[in-house]
Amino acid sequence: QKHLTKAIYTSPIKALSNQKFRDFRDTFGAEEVGLVTGDVQINPNAASCLIMTTEILRSMLYRDSEVLRQVEWVIFDEVHYVNDSERGVVWEEVIIMLPKHVRLVLLSATTPNTFEFADWVGRTRGEMVYVITTLFRPVPLEHFLYINKELFKLVEGAHNREWREENYKAAQKKFEALKTSKQPFIGASVLVDLVYFLRKRSLLPCVVFSFSRKKCEEWADALLGLDLNESAVEHAQVHQFVSMAVSRLSPEDRDLPQLHRMAEMLKRGIAVHHSGLLPIMKECVEILFSRGLVKVLLATETFAMGINMPARTVVFSSVKKHDGTTFRLLQPGEYTQMAGRAGRRGKDTVGTVILLGGSLDGSGEMTSALTLQSMLLGQPTKLKSQFRVTFGMILGLLRFETLQVEEMLKRSFSENASQKLKPEQEEHLKRVAREMEACPDVDCPVCIGCDLQSLTELSIKIRSINAVLFKRVMNDFNSKMRYFEPGKILLIDGPLGAIPALILKVNKEKCSVMTLKQAQGTKC
Repeated sequence: QKHLTKAIYTSPIKALSNQKFRDFRDTFGAEEVGLVTGDVQINPNAASCLIMTTEILRSMLYRDSEVLRQVEWVIFDEVHYVNDSERGVVWEEVIIMLPKHVRLVLLSATTPNTFEFADWVGRTRGEMVYVITTLFRPVPLEHFLYINKELFKLVEGAHNREWREENYKAAQKKFEALKTSKQPFIGASVLVDLVYFLRKRSLLPCVVFSFSRKKCEEWADALLGLDLNESAVEHAQVHQFVSMAVSRLSPEDRDLPQLHRMAEMLKRGIAVHHSGLLPIMKECVEILFSRGLVKVLLATETFAMGINMPARTVVFSSVKKHDGTTFRLLQPGEYTQMAGRAGRRGKDTVGTVILLGGSLDGSGEMTSALTLQSMLLGQPTKLKSQFRVTFGMILGLLRFETLQVEEMLKRSFSENASQKLKPEQEEHLKRVAREMEACPDVDCPVCIGCDLQSLTELSIKIRSINAVLFKRVMNDFNSKMRYFEPGKILLIDGPLGAIPALILKVNKEKCSVMTLKQAQGTKC
């Protein structure tokens, strides 16, 4: 504002962009803040602070938007999204393509190789990058296993965290007893019991994370009999807010089944949050949750992407998710990101994180101690480059005279290590070249007049023939068994010539050998 320039705030998801737009507008005023997403554009030209998803910023760069000439700062929230296999390349493209005059601020709570990533940003941008880190969490977390209306603490201590093996064994014992008695410990009945359990202990509001939109809807149906907004005032506040939001829609849209269903759920303090919701209903859920009028939120993991809507409790319905290819366990970084929604600053002394012993997804099996330890106490996944050349990138770069595809590849995060070593390797090459020039000319004693090129080609041809012969011998191993007997000597082709080796053992699948160098001093 002082410099009369612009700042751009980017986030990985629209829900976070929407929330930051509301927060910034309350702080700086409606005229100073703009929002640009795939759904809506608000004040995109006059605002000094523009909030958008990273894909929108990439699109602006490829279009060479006039707005970028006025930008002084870009803030990347949740920058660890560079690890995302599908969308991570977007973050790399934007960091590489942003004009040199633009300054960057990169935010993340789950980046273990911070200095490696900062080094790449610094090299790419040609400037110093300052790393500011802290392990302090204003509201520490406590992690529990929930089995049949009882909590078992898994980790002791907020900072020097220790695994409580005795508590896990006690939970396991109770789980096995429950299994033997054939009481239900999976599905919707567990969720209903859990909500009553949390309400009794004043642990609401809570977020129940699922990795399926369908499951969110099913569990919302299972809670139809609960009314968590017990006072008439809360009912009236929700009704008034939803009615005002829906009134902006056309008469036809107001009759959509989803709107009626969500309005009814919200009155009872229950909501779902996933990508299948209409944008207006998603925003209603976020605002009502932030006001404490949603007591139980059934959400997919996108709700965990930095949205500043902490609950008192976070519940994991399962520790497995489908990543588009197969079902896998949650990584420590993913668990940390989602668990971080627990604990409200200024309201709670601790945040409560609960894992269900018998998961709601129907698996009905106790998660192993090793899996839980790895997830709760393990290091987040290191940032790795997901850079790849796409048709869109090639077409977009045709607009740029100063940046080609080859240059983009060289400046990517994946090439950082090799590019960093390039000056050292070039110096080594020069040194070797100088040493070769100083060497005297030597005539070949074997064949007068031959050069190194022909000798090299001949050597490569010999190695290729040897490889083919060896493959043929091994493919017809059974017929050659008589040649492979314990005690015989083989010559094995190696990088520095043939290596003598002793045959130790032979069976139909393989021949075990030991080099003579290894065999020295071995009693046979």
